[in-house]
Amino acid sequence: MATRPLNPNAQPFYPPNTLHNQHVSAESTNQNITRSGRNRAKYEWRMKGTRPTTSKGKLPYNDGCATRGNVIPFPTTIEKSSITTVMIRNIPNQFTFCDLLKILDEHCFELNKNAENVAAYSKFDFLYLPMDFRKHAIEKKLSNLGYAFVNFTSPSAAFKFYMRFNGFVWNVTTNRKTCEINAAQYQGVEALIRKFREKVFRCKRSDFLPFVFWEHRDGFNSQVVGTTVGKHIWGLPRRT
Repeated sequence: MATRPLNPNAQPFYPPNTLHNQHVSAESTNQNITRSGRNRAKYEWRMKGTRPTTSKGKLPYNDGCATRGNVIPFPTTIEKSSITTVMIRNIPNQFTFCDLLKILDEHCFELNKNAENVAAYSKFDFLYLPMDFRKHAIEKKLSNLGYAFVNFTSPSAAFKFYMRFNGFVWNVTTNRKTCEINAAQYQGVEALIRKFREKVFRCKRSDFLPFVFWEHRDGFNSQVVGTTVGKHIWGLPRRT
């Protein structure tokens, strides 16, 4: 069988981990990578410190709210802040939705009782405390997953909450934790509703779902009832 002649114009081949490849600089490698869309946004944030958002209110990639190693820091002043939705970490697992709702109401009441006018009130319109559905269904125990999402109606209200509770040690007898406040991946009540309205919650209680408060809660109107977001199916949650 006749063999094919070698191509004299072919580029030389170097196996991986050879001495030649070890001398290839990272700068020349990065120049050959086409950064577009999502990759470009990640590159610009790492190199320039800018963090772009999309028109729907969602950050274009994971902002670290699900991992501890990559979080969005809050701005140093209220004037520079545009964050309205916060993620509360390290919540004692025995807290229920009503417990957290009471804490938020008391926080807003303490701020608003000395406010000059209603326009300066701290208010919130969304709250979601994820619960352990399976533990409640099988063991009949109420236990949250240790984090929650709250949307405030203004960046100043979110910043005041951050200043008050970031580093706060919960006053509980068991399961004491230090609270940590981060910016949420989805910003704004509209983005949160779009996120959760098609989600199926397979549990035995409707108060395990996210709640939106069309009449914003400000500490003085604790009688305001929220509306659930999402699809509730009564039953035992599926194993994942």
